[in-house]
Parts: sequence; C-alpha cells; structure tokens
Amino acid sequence: MRIGLILAITAGFSSAAFGQLPGDFETPPDEAPAASLAASEVSGPGFNVQDPVHDDGLMHHYFVESRFGNFPAYGHAALTTRLREVAALQVIANTRGSDVVLRAAERGVKENINTVGQVVTNPVKTVLGIPKGIGHLLGGYRAEAQEAGARASAAIHSPSSAPQAGVTSRVTQESGQLVKQYADRYLGLSAAERRWYADLGVDPYTSNEVLRQAVKHLAKIDAAASLGLRFAPLGIPFAGEARRALDAIYNESPAVLRKRRREALTGFGLTAEEVKQFENTMLLNPTRQTLLVNDVQALAGVADRAELLRHAMLVTSEDEIEVFLHSTQLLVRSNTARPLTRILAGPRIPAALGSDGHLLVFGAFDTVFWTREVAGYTQALLVTLPSAATGREAWIGGSVSPRARTELEHLGWTIHEHAEQTLPP
Repeated sequence: MRIGLILAITAGFSSAAFGQLPGDFETPPDEAPAASLAASEVSGPGFNVQDPVHDDGLMHHYFVESRFGNFPAYGHAALTTRLREVAALQVIANTRGSDVVLRAAERGVKENINTVGQVVTNPVKTVLGIPKGIGHLLGGYRAEAQEAGARASAAIHSPSSAPQAGVTSRVTQESGQLVKQYADRYLGLSAAERRWYADLGVDPYTSNEVLRQAVKHLAKIDAAASLGLRFAPLGIPFAGEARRALDAIYNESPAVLRKRRREALTGFGLTAEEVKQFENTMLLNPTRQTLLVNDVQALAGVADRAELLRHAMLVTSEDEIEVFLHSTQLLVRSNTARPLTRILAGPRIPAALGSDGHLLVFGAFDTVFWTREVAGYTQALLVTLPSAATGREAWIGGSVSPRARTELEHLGWTIHEHAEQTLPP
C-alpha cells in the first residue's frame, strides 16, 4: 500500500485512535537559532542563520545566509555540512586572485542551471532546494517494491500493441541514460579536484554548486602556489564512518572505489540488477555509497543487512537520503552495544529486531512533536512492522516533546531520545 493511501486512510481514523481530542495536535514553535545551536553555529565569518528557525514536527529548517549564497539546511546535521562548505568558500575568498575563482564559479553555475535543476536569479546566491520533508521515509518499502515489480512484470509480459522487444528496448535505453547521467555527474572528478577538496575538508560530491564550480576552477588552473591559499579552521571535523569514507574518496581513484564497492555489494547478496541500480541511483553519490557499504559491512552477522541498501535505492530527495544515512548510522552504533539479529524489510526507515525480540526503529530526527502529520506517519509506520515483536522501541537522534512521548507510549513504544549522544560512537 502506498504511503499516500495509508495516510489517506489514517486521516479518516477517529481522533481516539491517536489518543487526543479532535484537532488537539501540537504546533512546533518557531525559535531563534540560539535555541538549538551553539553560538558559533548561529553566526560567524561571512554567515548567519536566519531567524526564526521553523520546524515541521521532526526536523528544524535552517537557512544559512552568506556572502556566497543562501543555503537551506534540513536538520542540524545538514546545517553542519553547510557551515563547513561556507567556511571552505571563505578560505577560497581569502586567497589572492579569489575574485577570478568566484567569478568562474558563478559562470559555471549559470552554465549548469539546467543540469542541476536550479531556479536562480543570482547564481552565487543559489538556493539549493526547498525541503520537502521526509514523510516518504516513514512508509513501507516492501509494498512499494512489490507494486513496482508487478508493474514492470505487467509491462513486459502482458499483451499490448507494442511487442515485448520494444518494451525491453525502452527499459534498456532508460537504464543506459541513468548510467550516463550518473557518470556525467559523479565519475569525472580529477585527482587535482580531490586534493583541493581534501585540503578544504569538504565532501567532493557536495550538492553546493557554488563550491563545486569554485573547486573545479581552482583545480583547472592548479593555483595552490600562486594563489597562496591560507587555511582556516573549517568547523567540526568529520568523524567516525564519515571520516573513513572521505579518506577513501580523497585518496583513491573513483574507478577503483567503484570496483571495490561492486564486489562488496555482490557479497552482500544483491542481484546483478540490484547492484546496477544501486550504483546508478542519482541520490546515492559515491560518498553516500561508500558510507552505506561500510555500514552494512559493520553489521556482519546481522541477517538481511542488505535490506538497508535496497531501502536506500528508493529514497526520493536529498533531505530523505541524509536522514536515512544518519538513521542507519544510529542503527550500526546500537549494534555495537546491543547486538541486532535481523534488519526488517518492511519499513523504509532503518529498523531491526534485537536478540531479546524487541523491535527497534531508528530516526535521526532533531525534535519530535505530536503534529497531525507525525501522528499519520506513526500510524503508517505501524502498518509496516511485524506484530509478533515482544516490544517496540523508538531511538530518536534528538529530543521528543512530552506530548509526543505520551502519545507514542500510549501506542506501545518505548522512547529513547538523544540517541546521537547516548549511543556508543
């Protein structure tokens, strides 16, 4: 059953099903940035976070205003990434000849507007995208996959005016287009560009087009000596699995890494078609692919661990994949302290069974409020979960409002908040 249908059904449930009076839901308050951020994150050299900060019931919507552009950040983890990127641009701006570099970056963004899907009036003040939320992540993977498989089977095998060979040819052509799009976007990174990204301390596969174009120009003119790059602290360094993944991205050939990932994917039990789909899913850039493969490798001994890779292939937005990745890392960290036995195939959000028979769901959410949408997401998620578990636990990266805790406990959940701080690193 699709998430839209599930939410339509849950919208018709009586309010008693959620334990509240009609219309009795929370409205997440707008807050000053300082309410959820350290002073160094609120403002700094060349940037400030827009006041107020909005919230959708699960995540904070931050908006970074800077001399290089205005960049939305869906959640605190995304904000950390954006601030690191602004700091990198600040380093570039502090070099001799930086005006040339930034003008070239502006030209590059203009030339690539159609490719990257940006709608901008001033390319150096590009808005990278409006958060669409992550409601899709709270639905069911299995039902969607079965429906997609059924449609594909029907398209190939059912009688039609078009011969089967024509359908197969079209599918093959579309697959080839995806492969080319992926290669054009991600597989042309030069060794010189990788060195610059490593020096700046940012992800080479960032979606920040201003930074991408600036680094491309820096690498093209190979200006390390003549520009006199002056390094400055770039905020919180990457840690843990992110550091490990980026070290590989910085130092090894993309082709070598792709070959290694392909071997790992096959070893996890993905079919040849699944491997091809994973390798060419546009939202799974090489850094994200490396992170996911490393996470699944860390779950050795956990049954059905490849389900996490299958779930990742169905994400629908930049916001969703980032929350999925951070939620997966919470699951991996939990496994080091409390061994898991099986990854669940039903929900899209990372979920597993513990050795005690408890069902554990992991969500890297900033703060959970009991909004009408969150109530609907909760009910949709319950549809995807096995009923035989001896208990249900929700591990939330950030905080849970008292009201949301009461409602979730009423529905049978044990709540663990601030998992980002309490789970082992």
